[in-house]
Amino acid sequence: MKTIHNTKNCNYRRFLHKKLKQGKISGKFYKFICRSHPYRVTTRNISLIVREILDGKMTEDEGIALLQQDTTELKYQRELYKSNMECRNKISKPLLK
Repeated sequence: MKTIHNTKNCNYRRFLHKKLKQGKISGKFYKFICRSHPYRVTTRNISLIVREILDGKMTEDEGIALLQQDTTELKYQRELYKSNMECRNKISKPLLK
């Protein structure tokens, strides 16, 4: 899914981007979070897993696996993305008379 929020309008993405530039998280993990959660990055399970990865208690691959198991949140994110794209398409189409 394409992200709608970026580092300019989302504080948690800015925080993750800083950690990426400092080398505390990998680009693979950052990309996974931004692409699979385009709307709500600050859910409880994401912030807990990011905190454990930064503390060194969990590897990034384990964190990605745990986030992929949370199907309800991923399904919710997909539905939000789908409805947003439908609205954008409706708005962008010119009215034919």
